[in-house]
Amino acid sequence: MESESHVKKLFSHTIIYGLGIILNRSVNFILLPVYTNYYSPQEIGMLTLLQSISFFLMVVYALGMETSFMKFFIEEKDIKKRSVIFSSTLFFLLAFTIIFSSVIYFNSESIIYFFEFSDADTSILLLKILCVLMVADTVYRFPLLLFRAELNAKTYAYINLLTFIINIVSNIVMIVFLRMDIEAILYSYLISVIVTLIVSLIITRKYLTYKFSVSEIKRMLGFGNKFIYIGMCLILIDMSDRFFLKYFYNEKTVGIYWANYRLAAVMSLMIAAFKFSWTPYFLNLTENPENKKIISKIFTYFCFTGLSLFLIFSLLTDKLVQTDIFGIQFLDEKYYYGLSIIPIVLLAFFFSGAYSTLNAAPFFTDKTILILFISVTGLLINVALNFLMIPVLGMNGAALSTLFTYFAMFLIMYYYSQKIYKIKYEWKLIFRISILTGVFYLLSKAVLNNISGNINIQIIMNLVLIILFFFIINKTGMIRLKSVKDMILKRNSSMDKIETL
Repeated sequence: MESESHVKKLFSHTIIYGLGIILNRSVNFILLPVYTNYYSPQEIGMLTLLQSISFFLMVVYALGMETSFMKFFIEEKDIKKRSVIFSSTLFFLLAFTIIFSSVIYFNSESIIYFFEFSDADTSILLLKILCVLMVADTVYRFPLLLFRAELNAKTYAYINLLTFIINIVSNIVMIVFLRMDIEAILYSYLISVIVTLIVSLIITRKYLTYKFSVSEIKRMLGFGNKFIYIGMCLILIDMSDRFFLKYFYNEKTVGIYWANYRLAAVMSLMIAAFKFSWTPYFLNLTENPENKKIISKIFTYFCFTGLSLFLIFSLLTDKLVQTDIFGIQFLDEKYYYGLSIIPIVLLAFFFSGAYSTLNAAPFFTDKTILILFISVTGLLINVALNFLMIPVLGMNGAALSTLFTYFAMFLIMYYYSQKIYKIKYEWKLIFRISILTGVFYLLSKAVLNNISGNINIQIIMNLVLIILFFFIINKTGMIRLKSVKDMILKRNSSMDKIETL
C-alpha cells in the first residue's frame, strides 16, 4: 500500500534527521547536571532570557528565506540554477547579518538597560557574544537546508554529530576545567557552529559560485517575508512565558523553569526531527495523487508516537531525575520546584507537532497566508493566557498557557485546512489511543504514586504500566508494533531508496 510505504520512508527520514537534531539540540539536556551544579538559577535565568531574545532576532536575521530557499531549490532541477540560488542566499545573508549584528553590538548597553537585568556587565557581554553567534548561526543553517532539500539525511546527521562533539567537549573544557563563567556556554556553541559551517561549505562546494542574482533574492524575499512574521509569532509563543515569569517573579524563577523545561527535551527533539523531515517531504508529495491518504496515515502514526512519548516521559522523568546514581542526581535539588510542569510541557510539544502536520494543506493550495493568520491568533491567545495565568499559577500557568495556545492553533488549523484541502483522518483510532493514554496517565498519578513513597518502587510500577499500555495497543490491533519494528529495522534500506528519488 502506497501510504504505508510513504510512512516508512518518512519514518526513516525522521529517524536519521532525528539523530542530527537530537545531537545538536540535546546539549542543554545532556549538560543539565553541569549547568545546574556550576551556575545559579539566576545566572541560567539571565542567559535563558538573552537567548530568548536572540531566538526572536534569528527570525529577522533569516528574513524568512529558509522556507523560500527550500521551496525554490527543490522546484529547480538545473544544478547551475540551484548553485545561483544557494550562493546568492549565502552572500546576501552574510552581508545583511553582519550589518544587523553591528547595530545591536554597538547599542548593547541601551538594550540591556531596557530589560533591567540584575547583572548588567555580564548581560552586556553575553549579548555581544550573541551578536557574533547570530551571524554564524544564520549562515550555517543554509548548507544544512540544502542537505534537507536533497533528502540527504545521512550527511545532515553526520554534520550535526560533528557539531555535537565539538559543543560538548568545549563546554566541559571551559566549564569544568577552566571554570569559566556563564559565557562559556555561548563560546562553546560559537566554536561548534564555525567549524560546522566550514565543513558544510566544503561538502556543498559544487553549489558555490561567484554569481549573484538580485532577482532570485527578490523572489525569495517576496515569498518568504510572511514567514518572518510567522516565525516571530511562534518564537514569542515559545519564549514569552520566560519574560512574563521575570516580570511577575524574578530571574531565579526563569532559571528553574528553564531547567525543568529542558527535562521534556526528548519529546521536543522528536517533534523537531519530525518537523524537519516533514516540510521537505510533503513538498515532494505535491504531485502525488495519493497525498491525502499518505498524510492521513502519517498523522495517525505521529499521534501514536507523540502520545506514547508523553506517557513514558510524564511517568518517569520527574522520578528519574531525583534518583541518586553513585551519589549524583541529574537535577540539583534547588530546581525540583518546577518538576510539575513536565507533563504540561510534553503535551504542549505534542500539539505543536500536530499543528505542524496540518501545515501541508496551506502549502498545497498556495494559501500560506493562513499560517500567518493562525500564528498571530495564537500569539494573542498566548499573551492573554500568560498575563492571566502566571500571576495565579506561576510556572504551571506559564506551561499551561503554551499548551492551550498550541491546542487552539491545532483546532483552528484543522478547521480551515479541511475547508481548503479536506483529508479523511483516522479520528476513531486516534481517539481510542488518546483515551487509553489518558487512563494510564491518571492511573499512575492518582493511584500508583500514592501506594508507595519509595521512588524506586514507583519507577518499577510505572514501567509495568508502560509495558501494559503497549501490550494493549498491540493486542487490540490499534497499532501493530511489528510494523513499527519493521520501520526501524528497515530504515537503512528505505533511506537508500529515498536518496535515489
